Amino acid sequence: MKKIIFIGLAAVIMLLVGEVRTADAAGLSDRVNEAYRKIYSVNPTPAENIYWLGRVVKGEKKTFEALVGAIAYQRALGNKPGVAVTLKTGGKVNGVKDDKQTMTVQTLPLFVKIYGNDPTNTEKAWWRKRISCGEITSMKALENSMLYHKSKGARKGSDTICGQKGSSGLSSSGVTSRQVAGVSTHPMGDQVRIGIFNTNGSAIKVTADNKFQIREGASKILATLGKEDDVQVSWSGGKYHVRGSGIELDTTNIIRLVPLNQGIMQIKSYNDKSTTIAGKNYNRFRGIIEIRKCDGCNELWAINELRTEYYLRGLAETSGDGPEEYIKALGVAARTYVLYHKVVTGGRNTAKGYDIGRTPDDQIYRGYEYEIITPRMASIFNQVKGIIATDGEGDTPVSTVYFSDSDGRTRSAKEAWQTSRFPHLQKSVEDPYHVASSCNGHCVGMSAQGAYGFAGKAGWTWQKILNYYYSGIKLVKAY
Repeated sequence: MKKIIFIGLAAVIMLLVGEVRTADAAGLSDRVNEAYRKIYSVNPTPAENIYWLGRVVKGEKKTFEALVGAIAYQRALGNKPGVAVTLKTGGKVNGVKDDKQTMTVQTLPLFVKIYGNDPTNTEKAWWRKRISCGEITSMKALENSMLYHKSKGARKGSDTICGQKGSSGLSSSGVTSRQVAGVSTHPMGDQVRIGIFNTNGSAIKVTADNKFQIREGASKILATLGKEDDVQVSWSGGKYHVRGSGIELDTTNIIRLVPLNQGIMQIKSYNDKSTTIAGKNYNRFRGIIEIRKCDGCNELWAINELRTEYYLRGLAETSGDGPEEYIKALGVAARTYVLYHKVVTGGRNTAKGYDIGRTPDDQIYRGYEYEIITPRMASIFNQVKGIIATDGEGDTPVSTVYFSDSDGRTRSAKEAWQTSRFPHLQKSVEDPYHVASSCNGHCVGMSAQGAYGFAGKAGWTWQKILNYYYSGIKLVKAY
């Protein structure tokens, strides 16, 4: 019965994309479940099956090996294509009406709906920049603007947007200063969203070292609590339940806990205990704590929203010791990675509402407590503040993946993940300062052990390190 259903879905997809399926595609479409099981050991959901079937029918994947490789690559990234939020215009999305986060995520599906195919990275970044700077303030306005540009035969407008035009100029450091579409020019960078932890709906308990507000949705203030007052947020029966310090309310809208006077938030129900410092628990964070029920699952997430430069201060990918040029290279790579997912992909997990997670699957992040114990790292990161790695044109952040240590050489994305999607990751390079006998990590992009060695023993600059591991990039100071 299931096979009949899936063949019917394939026919629907063929009608939607307007293509005739070849004999090879027909055979491969019948093996979608087999390819998925090879990677996940279970059958895909109907939505996931539709996604992968669509890529086969459209001719994007023409062999069984290519299909398996693409599924493996998405699993390595932590994605499950087909589960992402569906296009919604007007009204409320996830309980928030026309907010920037929702519109940013919905840019891609709306563009595909109107133009019939995916935007380029530059086109996607252009539309998202107009959202981030406030030129477009609603889903309806976004849709109308895209329809207008399509009527003129254009997929984007002039680069003079948000009241300014990107400037360029190569400094003596080899870094170009220019505005990058989709990247905020705020002196501390974009607001980024980091997934901290989740429960099955049970209460997440939060406090702060100063006054903080409880907000419903984007801006509605429900209450202002005092220093060290506790609030608990749980989820059941289709509602958020907010309790504590004289507060008792239920709502269908997400809850945001916003510090006042630069207060530091603490998630008291979250444990990330240090293995080296007795009694240290990395559960304090700068910025906003948002409590959000994910789309399509039973997880209640605590998300830390804060400026990019503050996020980097809590990055725990290194202890802050070691050569300064190595730490600079790591800082630029880490900054680029989080902004790449915010600006280009719309987030590593749109259903859960965050840009990247806090674990080694993305980047290890331990928040304010880590910032306190590694002040040297924050100081060095500040020396390369606002600098990111972009494509060769300087238009779009690239995926600056990195890993711990190699076996003597890095791997190209083609070799490791069977994909040609990332031009800057298609070169395998020698990694002479490795200490491992086999790859410690995915082995694509920058080797941390290698970068450490190049900086300390070879005397390389951070620019040379980044250009060595990432081919054809342009280093840009975006803010």
